[in-house]
Amino acid sequence: MYLHIGGEIVIPLKEIVAILDYEKVIQSPLNKDFWKSKNKAPEGVKSCIITKDNKVYYSPISSLTLARRVETFTYRYIAAENYL
Repeated sequence: MYLHIGGEIVIPLKEIVAILDYEKVIQSPLNKDFWKSKNKAPEGVKSCIITKDNKVYYSPISSLTLARRVETFTYRYIAAENYL
């Protein structure tokens, strides 16, 4: 299963470590060192996705919407597995 995060970017669900609200993350003093080492976010970013290999993807879609997509995919997958 994959998560579409906007534009032409899809990420395998098993690679995702965190889906974060970008505005809240950049305000945290604890995260400043981590974000200094990452690329600057483009305009209109609402969320960021961190993967197992420590890559950061930026998305114009809210973190809540992305989390709901993951939840929906997971629920459908579990329901399909139980049906078989």
